[in-house]
Amino acid sequence: MSARPERRRRVSVEIAGRTQHVDVSRVDDRWEVSIDGRRMHVDVANVGDWVSLLVGPPEGGAHEHRPEDAGAAFRRPNTSYDVAIDDRGRGELIVHVGGVAIAATIRDPRAAGRARGHDAASATDGRADVRAPMPGRVVKVLVKTGDVVTARQGLVVVEAMKMENELRAPKDGRVADIRVKEGMSVEANAVLLTLE
Repeated sequence: MSARPERRRRVSVEIAGRTQHVDVSRVDDRWEVSIDGRRMHVDVANVGDWVSLLVGPPEGGAHEHRPEDAGAAFRRPNTSYDVAIDDRGRGELIVHVGGVAIAATIRDPRAAGRARGHDAASATDGRADVRAPMPGRVVKVLVKTGDVVTARQGLVVVEAMKMENELRAPKDGRVADIRVKEGMSVEANAVLLTLE
């Protein structure tokens, strides 16, 4: 009996000006991912503040070969990736893969209608914490308490995995509280500052 998808989701991902269409399905205990028609299986495990991905070809997929004179299939080996994601809001992400930061924008057609009404309210209402996406060291604080900032304005620079990441304002607002100083070490998900 073949495995059957339990859940399916389609998004578009833009990286460096190129858009790719990604279909993700849950199949039994694994994920099946198709990027512009190329299928692969992905095992996902949370490892502390990171996600570990084991990526390989699908069973019976294009990367599996069974020569007639061999008793067993040989396959391209699975590849493991350690990934951390800095969610900048509104579908904008910085994805850290093996120490390399990659800017990506996710477009989810299902969420687009819901987000229009929700984003307008949430972008202006309430407080917003800016958190460290992973453990690191504060290199520079770019604002002071009381400063008025606009959405996407740089607030603090954190060095992690030998790379500097500028964390930006998720909304227009005023800096209500700064909890870090330059040179300070921070844990993943630590609140660095708060906007109101």
